[in-house]
Amino acid sequence: MARPVKILRLHKGQREVLNDRHRFKVVVAGRRWGKSMVSLIAIIERSRRAKQNIWYVAPTYRMARSIMWTALIDAIPPELIVRKHETLMLVQLVNGTVIELKGADKPDSLRGVGLDYLILDEVQDMRPAVWKAVLRPTLMRSRGEALFIGTPKAFNFLYELYMLGQRGESYTETDGKIYHNAWKSWQFPTIMSPFIPIKEIEEARRDLDEKTFNQEMMASFETMSGRVYYAFDRKIHVGKYSFNPKLPIWVGQDFNIDPMSSVIMQPQPNGEVWVVDEIILHNSNTQETADELGRRYFRHMKQTVIYPDPAGANRTTASRGVSDLDILKDAGFGRQKHRKKHPPVADRVNAVNRMFKSANGLTRMRVDESCKDTISSLEQTIYKEGTRDVDKTKDTEHQADALGYCIQFEFPIRKIETRGLSI
Repeated sequence: MARPVKILRLHKGQREVLNDRHRFKVVVAGRRWGKSMVSLIAIIERSRRAKQNIWYVAPTYRMARSIMWTALIDAIPPELIVRKHETLMLVQLVNGTVIELKGADKPDSLRGVGLDYLILDEVQDMRPAVWKAVLRPTLMRSRGEALFIGTPKAFNFLYELYMLGQRGESYTETDGKIYHNAWKSWQFPTIMSPFIPIKEIEEARRDLDEKTFNQEMMASFETMSGRVYYAFDRKIHVGKYSFNPKLPIWVGQDFNIDPMSSVIMQPQPNGEVWVVDEIILHNSNTQETADELGRRYFRHMKQTVIYPDPAGANRTTASRGVSDLDILKDAGFGRQKHRKKHPPVADRVNAVNRMFKSANGLTRMRVDESCKDTISSLEQTIYKEGTRDVDKTKDTEHQADALGYCIQFEFPIRKIETRGLSI
């Protein structure tokens, strides 16, 4: 007896997404809205075209299997399958189309292919470089399309993609030219799915705290819990704060190899400090960072001061036997300020938080809206649960660290000496 093919049902919101003709589509939806169903039907519809190369990518290989493999096999009529590889999660159809399921946890394995259609599911749990550096190039030759799906997780990479789709049908770039917008985005709360009983929503509202409910069920972008830089608020501190060639230039520098992070700041006449630029180089080194700093600011070297990670004085480049700080000096950035050793991380963090909002409510630091990685770092760097240790597993802390080396040097937290105890 032939295996019955599963009948796929769609609700209004899902149909709206699938019928839209934009090249890049971003769906931000609450839990159980039907994100996986949209992915599945998008794959099936695209597979009807001959000789398509289609990838479905989840944060991990295991997630891709558990979310999509069985559902995909159940949805394709057996007579259309000419080859099925269980381990590789690959299906080849009679029309030459190949569908593969992948995990984003090993990005190097995703390089070097050409794709016609790509789905990234649970995007909020992927590193931005998976799309920007690895998967985006796979669509270039064929002018391929992509569907991004996820549930909010603070203002992270999914939020960045979502905002690309909110610019309208056309937008004006910094060069003054008007461009057609290839992006479209949607935000769907769980309640918009007719397949979820209202009672379920109300029970979730009763069981979850407000922030979690808004994020998981209402598809609302919320700030993360346990944030290290809790005083930073994009609604208050982010705006248009552009570079002024007449003012001093401060460069906070973190020497992590991937990424190398430079945060460019300028002290203002009113006492504020503005973050006006950033340099983020992946799989890079100090020499490339020095070259990029020189390319952008060679006219202003005399007014530029570098505030490096103090460890840069000891770390050497094997091929040259010189320190990171020496490389910067050789490139013309000889004005450097740093501590002999790392101050306590808490001192650096407190200094940055105080600049965003002091105890008396004063704001003394702003961030230009173009500095997206710095903004993300300030929003997404969190403590390990139940500790005051920074969680480094997400690799979000480097831009904030670079910022902190400068701020802690110029605006250190004053030590208050206690000489007695009053009860």
